[in-house]
Amino acid sequence: MKVSLNWLTDYVDVSMPATELGELLTQIGINCEQIIETETDVVLDLEVTSNRPDLLGHLGVARELAAATGAAFNPPDIAEPPASGEVADLAEVEVLEPALCPRYTARVIRGVKVGPAPASLAERLEAVGIRSVNNIVDATNYVLMEYAQPLHGFDYDKLAGHKIVVRRAMQGEVLLSIDQSHCKLDENMLVIADAEKCIAIAGVMGGLDTELTDGTTNVLIESARFDPLCTRRTSRRLGLMTESNYRFERGVDPAAVDRASLRACAMIVELAGGELAAGVLDVWAEPFDPRRVALRPERTDALLGMDTPEKRQFEILRRLGLSPKRDGGRIVCAVPAYRADLSREVDLVEEIARIEGYDRIPVAEKVSHEVAGEGLAQRVRREAASLLAAAGFDETVTFAFLDAEETALFGQAEPVCVDASSRKTDNALRTTLLASLLRACKANQDAGNGEVSLFELAGVFSPQPGEAMPAEHTAVAMVTTGNLRDVRGAIEELAARIAPGSKLDVRPSAAAGLADGTTAELFLDDERFGVLGVVAKGVLDYYGLERGVAAAEVGFECLLARAGKRRTYKPVPKFPPVRRDLSLIVDDGLTWRKLVDAVDSVAQPMRTAVDYVTTFRGKPIPHGRKSVTISLTYRSPDGTLRSEQVDEQVRAIVTAVRKKFNAELRA
Repeated sequence: MKVSLNWLTDYVDVSMPATELGELLTQIGINCEQIIETETDVVLDLEVTSNRPDLLGHLGVARELAAATGAAFNPPDIAEPPASGEVADLAEVEVLEPALCPRYTARVIRGVKVGPAPASLAERLEAVGIRSVNNIVDATNYVLMEYAQPLHGFDYDKLAGHKIVVRRAMQGEVLLSIDQSHCKLDENMLVIADAEKCIAIAGVMGGLDTELTDGTTNVLIESARFDPLCTRRTSRRLGLMTESNYRFERGVDPAAVDRASLRACAMIVELAGGELAAGVLDVWAEPFDPRRVALRPERTDALLGMDTPEKRQFEILRRLGLSPKRDGGRIVCAVPAYRADLSREVDLVEEIARIEGYDRIPVAEKVSHEVAGEGLAQRVRREAASLLAAAGFDETVTFAFLDAEETALFGQAEPVCVDASSRKTDNALRTTLLASLLRACKANQDAGNGEVSLFELAGVFSPQPGEAMPAEHTAVAMVTTGNLRDVRGAIEELAARIAPGSKLDVRPSAAAGLADGTTAELFLDDERFGVLGVVAKGVLDYYGLERGVAAAEVGFECLLARAGKRRTYKPVPKFPPVRRDLSLIVDDGLTWRKLVDAVDSVAQPMRTAVDYVTTFRGKPIPHGRKSVTISLTYRSPDGTLRSEQVDEQVRAIVTAVRKKFNAELRA
């Protein structure tokens, strides 16, 4: 931002050398990068941060200098010129996209004479890098560099229907801009149109058809506020960069929109003659209501580590235009529209610090920092990640946004999405980690790494009915191109290590996105824990995966709630166990869970474990039947078991399953 010293002195008394002025601006947070001396002026090149768009005009810089030096701040007096007729009878404004154009004003001046601008005005503009065009355009550019408010002048007589319509562009619509660029527009761009066609790209550049020319006699002056994100996106897509869009992208003062318009119209009448129509067409979606922010003076001292009297704090806030008022032990400020960056108490503290001087803040010889110990959640996360890595799974970190249709693959509810105008793809907060991991599988496949085992421990976001914000919780998910048993084994070890003493139950079920017959729900102490299974073919096809993938997803909070329990000590058994393997021929449809429940129904205190060994189908097993081999483990704390004792226990099991499932003992 280039600032003319001659121009600046119109609003504040700057009675110091330019070098001192540059140092002062840098001290209060406005970095002066260069001082350029010309024959008639001194120009300061200032670095303006994106959160201070008010400093993109001379008035904003003057206001800061007044606050820093205590000098009077003198904004220009705007005298409304004599009016003729009513603007409401001459033009009409319709805003169809108030979210993208919160405020739009229009004034009409009739009978102007376009010509060159006075040399003094042209010199000021050229000093800050703006080429002089004519008296009307120069007046709008002057106000741009004064108020940081872009304006645009339309040839009133070229507006079809003398109407302004603020709308989205139509797909394929084309505008020939003032710089003669053929701009191809789309529905994500905001435009200014008349009753028939597009005449300008909102916040970026006007169209050639309604440009002011030497023959223009009637002018419509636009002063508006456009959405920063929409303006930035449109500017980048079209490759057009102007002083106007630079300011709209950072946000303009909504309260100054009309004031800047009136200032420009008064200058135009003075420079180009003509008569201003009375009134203003002002479409304001939501009039500005100042934000109230309270400051505790003692909090300022505590944060800055220095003593700043309350009276001094109050005076600094007053000079900055924050209209402070005392309320008990607090100072309450009404934040003006041009300071949208001030929203918290600490922001006001920073304002006091920079005006008072950062160099006054004392520097301690030692800086202490209290280090908190590792909490349970952090310890469990680290332990879970370490365990899964030891099980052969590589940890991934993926983006939390997906396409909405991906969550539907897994039967999830409609996700929370960002505005499609801001992001068309990957705009939905994920409701499952499995989709993210399958994307990672595809990336590995494309890189020639077909065999992968991945896990992620991260947040997922479940929509809440009637609520705008989703419920966030942490999940653990695994995928592998290996065997489903690898996933189940990792889950079982995870539960055993982190939630000792809890019972993990695997219940055959069905789940969207997973293949029928391979899927099970997981329960931890009868609380639903998660799901595991083989990814369905349709989902594999969606991601373009060529190999089968086994997957599981469980709730981390369910584990965390059972973590940290003290483990119960059991003495090392003195006597050896005795194991018996049983191969049982049962119906093909019998599940492992039902078989285990039948074994558990036989009370046997000495039985310590029932484990699955294998399943066999085929000759000589009859069609429709299968052979399931289970391993039974027995142990006595009182002595070594004899074969006869164990055989008796095994016969009881065989009798129970034969009676319940018509099972046969395979020879």
